[in-house]
Amino acid sequence: MTVRLHRSPSLAATDYAYAASVPATARLVHLAGACPLDPEGTTIAPGDYEAQAHAVVVNLRQALADLGADLTDIVSHRVLVASSNQADLVRVWDVVRTAFGDHDVPSTLMGVTVLGYPGQVVEVEAVAVLPQAPPPSDGVFDDARLAAVYDALDPDRSDLDLYVDIAEELGARSVLDVGCGTGTLATMLAGRGCDVVGVDPAGASLDVARRKPHADRVRWLHGDAAAAAREFAGLQADLATMTANVAQVFVTDDAWEENLHAIATLVRPGGYLVFETRIPERRAWESWNVRDSFTSADVPGIGRVESWHELLDVRAETVTFRSHTRFADGVTIPAESTLRFRSREQVTASLARCGFLVREVRDAPDRPGREYVVLAQRVE
Repeated sequence: MTVRLHRSPSLAATDYAYAASVPATARLVHLAGACPLDPEGTTIAPGDYEAQAHAVVVNLRQALADLGADLTDIVSHRVLVASSNQADLVRVWDVVRTAFGDHDVPSTLMGVTVLGYPGQVVEVEAVAVLPQAPPPSDGVFDDARLAAVYDALDPDRSDLDLYVDIAEELGARSVLDVGCGTGTLATMLAGRGCDVVGVDPAGASLDVARRKPHADRVRWLHGDAAAAAREFAGLQADLATMTANVAQVFVTDDAWEENLHAIATLVRPGGYLVFETRIPERRAWESWNVRDSFTSADVPGIGRVESWHELLDVRAETVTFRSHTRFADGVTIPAESTLRFRSREQVTASLARCGFLVREVRDAPDRPGREYVVLAQRVE
């Protein structure tokens, strides 16, 4: 959500904007004062103005991350410093101002007599703006910070070699990659001379994709298969793909079959749809815990990043989990996802209703015995 900052040529030059405005569709969130407390509730660095200023910024960013926001979504803030010494206020202000960078929102810096916690000398109050609608359930792909580290946390994409091999096996020259994410497969195929359309509803992931080698050879679309059917009417691809969890994010039967029908309009008769889906009986969700899912990476320009999953709910054929990504600045960004675990029979029947005939079901080389790789042919 964009916050528009307003400056005044008639007033004194300052290192903060004089006013800020937001779109009419936005909703304001008033945050509690960010305090220099550690996770156990203990005051960090009692009496240390600069150390507490840094801690307050970290906690403020964490509170925002829990809402799907960041410092750039703040409309205004007030910096409270327990001191009558102007130099103490300036030291705190320098830390806070540096953290906000170019987003120099309207602010008030003031000295107060005392703050609420023992040894506390810094607090920051803030008002932020959020989109009117809640963030998507698979926000891990549409958060700019998460998208930027997605590839680094999952560097082994040998799972995509199977799709490249199948494209060559089928002689596919045109490919529709539905749910292309950060564009690894799309750019791989483009580099091999294929005409590729990459479609994804997560704009942040597409921003990453567009910076990859061969990205200029891919036609990118921010949207879903239905949007692609409108944008690329007349496209008759030899092959459509859905890699990783894409086929399982369609939780309802209506959403799943609407997706398949849209893909069917974009694949030529005799062309193929290839995708993977986890075998329900293997209960993959049992490993979605800190111990089994923890991973980390040193990302250039970002620092150490850690990630893990937390299982939230298993209900009938749907599984909901939360991904946690912790950055070097101490901020942890959560993102929830829900996946549908369909049986092989359900997948086959739904494909038939949407104009596809299952020709073969293969094993996933990177997850032997745990996933189906479905090859379905578009029929008249």
